[in-house]
Amino acid sequence: MTNPDTAPTWNPFDKDFAINPYPTYARLRKEDPLHRTANDLLLVSRYDDAFQVLRDPTTSMQGRRNRNAEAPEHMRVLVERTEGRGPSLLGLDPPDHTRLRGLVQRTFTPRAISRMREQTTTIVDELLDELVEIQEIDLISQYAFVIPFAVIHQMLGLPDTEMTMVREWSQALSKTLEPFLTPEEVDEAISGGVYMDEYLGEAIAHKRRHPKDDLLTALIEAEEEEDRLSEDELRSMTGLLFIAGHETTVNLIGNGTHALLNNPDQLQIIREDESVDGTMVDELLRYDSPVQNSGRTLTQDTIIGGVEIAAGETILTSLGSANHDEIFWGPTASELDVRRKDASRHLSFGNGIHHCLGAALARMEGEIAVANLVRRFPDLDFNGEPTYNGRVILRGRETFPVTLGSPV
Repeated sequence: MTNPDTAPTWNPFDKDFAINPYPTYARLRKEDPLHRTANDLLLVSRYDDAFQVLRDPTTSMQGRRNRNAEAPEHMRVLVERTEGRGPSLLGLDPPDHTRLRGLVQRTFTPRAISRMREQTTTIVDELLDELVEIQEIDLISQYAFVIPFAVIHQMLGLPDTEMTMVREWSQALSKTLEPFLTPEEVDEAISGGVYMDEYLGEAIAHKRRHPKDDLLTALIEAEEEEDRLSEDELRSMTGLLFIAGHETTVNLIGNGTHALLNNPDQLQIIREDESVDGTMVDELLRYDSPVQNSGRTLTQDTIIGGVEIAAGETILTSLGSANHDEIFWGPTASELDVRRKDASRHLSFGNGIHHCLGAALARMEGEIAVANLVRRFPDLDFNGEPTYNGRVILRGRETFPVTLGSPV
């Protein structure tokens, strides 16, 4: 039995944990793989256990709402103010989830992603051309934030003139994916939601009148057995593309570049061998996952890791820990290996019916953004210590000062 005085503790607000959570994860996997957190969740840290929960069709996303009564007043206000918005894929169970995802995924075809590859490369290369003149940059605000936002904006067919405002609303709303917000962050999220809904409503109305060959038009026209997305569902889905898709790709670019600068041997492999690009991006996702945790509520008694867990418990699957599990990945689990053959088996996009709808798009953006950056600037280096966003769900760098050096 674990000694409570020396037992590992999952505390995402600890400064050292925010910088590097992986030593704590290693202890949890070894000593307390089914860990009761301070806020009464059960955190699973081993790959097989996390995989089981994510794949379990009897678990619920909607069931997590039942915990709202225990939340602080400002968090209950957030829930009340956002309940009237369209349903989000992130919080639905079948059959509603099945219907909505079925309609939306018709637009996320391999052809649509492939068509965006050339445009993404152009966006990245033009941005790098601009940054040559600046040299000392914050990799997050001046590079990682710009690329996925420009890509999704172009993919949806929205006017570039709105990018700055929409980015601010998106950043405020992305914090609602976290379990803990300050009252100020709640106010910003509520305000951002009002502006975002208004903006997207106008954009959808314009697209209905002037359809084009873009993702938003495809979402409007998506149909299956005479069923279509409602106006609220269209706004919610388009907003989700900005909020969840944008933030996670920002973190992929930032986390991945940081990992490579800390592992110069792996960085050199990428610069010398373009054949690793496919495995490289999955390994970066595995090594320092942009999404660290994902929650599910049990709807029936379930055995996890040999322990029977009662229905009603909320399970927090630690994706970041599962991606470093030595039992699954072997003795090199804690090492960065851009040639890792099975890197695509990471859980950074979740699994099961809630596997990330935009996974292929995020992979493509991350691959181009990271590879083109490090190949264009062979002397890329730190220009100070990165700072961390300290979030529970979406792990990333808040700032990341770098010097680009001379381009090739």
